Amino acid sequence: MIAAAPAGELLEKDPLGAEMVMISLEAWPQLPNLVSDYLGPYEWLAGSRSHTADLGELLKRAHALAGLAERGGDAYLAAQARAIATQIEVHDDPRRYGYLELVERLLACSFVPPDPEEVVGLEQEVAALAKHLGSTGVDPVMTWEVSGLISGEAKWDAALSAYRAGRRWALERFPVKFVEDLEIARFDGPLASLHLTWREPDRLVFEVNVNVPRTRGTIAYEVAHNIYPGDYLHMAILTQHTYAVEGRAAACVKLKNAPENVIAEGIEEVAPFRLHPEHGPEEELAWKLEWLRRAACLMAAVRLRGAGESREEVLHQLQRSGHMTPERANQELDRIEHPLWGTYVYTYWLGRHLVAEADRRAGSSARGAAYLGWLYGGLHVPESFAAESARVLAAATPR
Repeated sequence: MIAAAPAGELLEKDPLGAEMVMISLEAWPQLPNLVSDYLGPYEWLAGSRSHTADLGELLKRAHALAGLAERGGDAYLAAQARAIATQIEVHDDPRRYGYLELVERLLACSFVPPDPEEVVGLEQEVAALAKHLGSTGVDPVMTWEVSGLISGEAKWDAALSAYRAGRRWALERFPVKFVEDLEIARFDGPLASLHLTWREPDRLVFEVNVNVPRTRGTIAYEVAHNIYPGDYLHMAILTQHTYAVEGRAAACVKLKNAPENVIAEGIEEVAPFRLHPEHGPEEELAWKLEWLRRAACLMAAVRLRGAGESREEVLHQLQRSGHMTPERANQELDRIEHPLWGTYVYTYWLGRHLVAEADRRAGSSARGAAYLGWLYGGLHVPESFAAESARVLAAATPR
C-alpha cells in the first residue's frame, strides 16, 4: 500500500492532476480500455463507481482541463486530457477519425512508418543469427523458434527465474529505491503470454499463462518488459516517488491509448538490454525478433485498419514478415482489430526509438540516478521527450 497524501491534500496541491484522474475514473466504466492501473486515493475510485457519469459532461471537462493545462505550461496533462476526450468522441462515433489520425490524436505524435532500411536490417540480423545457431529450412527463424518452445511447468520455472534475476538487479543496482508490492499468479487468457495486471483496489499481479508456449529468450524478454526493469519498476517509481512523495496526482493512474504509453513502452522495449547488456546469440535473436514483429504488426494495422485491405491479405504478409505461425498471426490480427490494441501498437515502435536514443546520448549516465530517476519518474509525452532528455543530461554534466 502506498503512503500518499490524503485525497483532500492532493486536490489542493495538484488540482489539475486530480481532475485528470477523476475524469479518467468516472469515464472508465463506460470506456473499459481507458485505464490500465490505478493506485491513488480509494475514495476517488469508490466515488467513480457510485454513479453513471454523463460522458458528454466528461468530454467538456476534458477539453477544459486541456486548455487550463496548456495555459499553465503542463504539456503532459494537456496531452493526456486530449487523449481522454478523443476516446470519449470515438465511443460516441467510432468512425469519427481515420486510423492514422486516431493514432496521432491519442498518442500526441506524428505518425512516421518504420524505416524500410531498419526493418530490412532487423530481418537480416535475425536470419543470420538463426543460421548461426544451426537452424535451417525455408524459414530458419521460425524453425529455430518452434524447436525451442516451452510451456507448462518449464515455462513457469523460466518466467520465475527471469523475474528473480530482474528483481535482484532492480533492488541492488537500480539507483532509485522502491519497495516491491507484487503478487505472482498463473492465468488462462486467449492472447497474452504473461503480463502485469491491476486488481481492484490496489493490487498489481504478475500473471504467467503457462499454456502459451514461448522460447526461453522470449520469456526473458517478456518478463523484463512487464516486470523488471520494465512496466512494474516504472509503475513503482511513478507511484512511490512521483505520486506519493512529489504529490503529482496524475502519476497514480496509468491510462491506455494515451501519450504516456509511448515512453512507457519505450522503457519496456529496451528493458531486456538494460538488464542484460551482455547476452548471448539466443537472447539477441529472441529480442530482435520481437522488435521485427512490432514493425510487422504496425504495418499490418496500417494496411488492415488504414488502407482497408482484407484480413486474409494482411494475414499472409504478417506471417512472412513476422515469422509467425498462422495461429500467432491470427492472434496478432485479433489484437489489431481490437479498439485498444489496434492503435496502441504504434507505442512500441516510436517509444523504443525515443528511449533508445535518449539512452545512447546519456552514455554512462544512463546507469545513474539523475537520468534513471527522470526517465522512470517523469511524466513524459513524445513531443517534448527528446528536448527534456537533453536538458537532464546537460544539467548532470559537470562544467
